[in-house]
Amino acid sequence: MSVRTRVSLFIIVVLALHTLPVLSYQGVRQTRWPFLVWAMYARSYPPGPIEVVLRELVAISSDGPREVTHRDVGLSKPAFKNNYLAPLTHGDTNAGRWLIDRLNRVGPDSVTQVRIETVRYRLVDSGVAVDTIPVVVYPASHIAER
Repeated sequence: MSVRTRVSLFIIVVLALHTLPVLSYQGVRQTRWPFLVWAMYARSYPPGPIEVVLRELVAISSDGPREVTHRDVGLSKPAFKNNYLAPLTHGDTNAGRWLIDRLNRVGPDSVTQVRIETVRYRLVDSGVAVDTIPVVVYPASHIAER
């Protein structure tokens, strides 16, 4: 058998293996043919403007404003986002009080309020559109127990 015949048979076998998942349907999660597990367009997005939202969390104290990061409160980035940033962007005042309480426990100065500054950038046909979202302020009123 020549090399050309072997290569041709190999290609035919590989192409024939593509019928295996069709003939032995396993439902949504096909595992008989490994390439079907990773869908090429699984996370595709519809056409439209591309948006980027930048949020900055600022603590106000007697020393002036300073940016608050996950390191300031001793949390990982996902934990900081889930416990403070996401609830604050949805208007949860308790998360603001808890953040101020935590900053006052671990920080060098007394925080009196926390505010979220949000800027949205959109890529549109005419260029980049910049939208400044109104600042949301969370004062340090009585501390809610967690």
